[in-house]
Amino acid sequence: MEVEEEEVVGEFTLLLHNVILEVDKDDRWLWTLDSSKAFTVRSAYNFLTTQHPIAQPVVVSSLWHKDVPLKVVLFAWRLFRDRLPTKDNLFHRGVIDNDSRMCVAECGLEESSHRLFLHYNVFGSVCHFIYKWIGVVAVIPYNVSDHFNQFSYSSDVSKVRRSIIQVIWFASVWEIWKERNNKIFTDKECSVIQVVDKIKSLAFRWLKGKFPTLPFNYHGW
Repeated sequence: MEVEEEEVVGEFTLLLHNVILEVDKDDRWLWTLDSSKAFTVRSAYNFLTTQHPIAQPVVVSSLWHKDVPLKVVLFAWRLFRDRLPTKDNLFHRGVIDNDSRMCVAECGLEESSHRLFLHYNVFGSVCHFIYKWIGVVAVIPYNVSDHFNQFSYSSDVSKVRRSIIQVIWFASVWEIWKERNNKIFTDKECSVIQVVDKIKSLAFRWLKGKFPTLPFNYHGW
């Protein structure tokens, strides 16, 4: 017997160590997340929402995109490393006080990268419109690295299309960050549709003549 097989047998033996077979009873499934041992939607929901999300790493080589300005690439690199001056980071560095760390969208929660780019009522809506534009049906993930991976590998697409969709992701986070700063420093605010139009315009400018290869146009919907 191979060493790997011996380990598997050992693990299996441990699993069965406390199992007592009863010949006069039928086998049945037990749901261990509820005291009733029966499945409930509430227990499943509570379990899923209390799990700590595990971010999938971003392939570094995919960040260095020839169609994206270097300053935006570096911005994305800082974003994945959670090194942007978001309010939660500024608070933990002692730059701002506790009363100043709430989100710019007045959601009542601390501003962090994943909330700012994905889950604020305003900027989170931007993601939904961009998904609709590029024809992706998906649930917005918890963190930005998973969001980038979802954009990159949301479907079995060609290398060219994947590259273009990544450019749209870069344009999205860059414009959201600019809008966040405008709201903080100039007290100016654009609507969700205006932000989406800025993302489209920026992506078209970066990509120049490559958009004819995609099944969507500037207006999209």
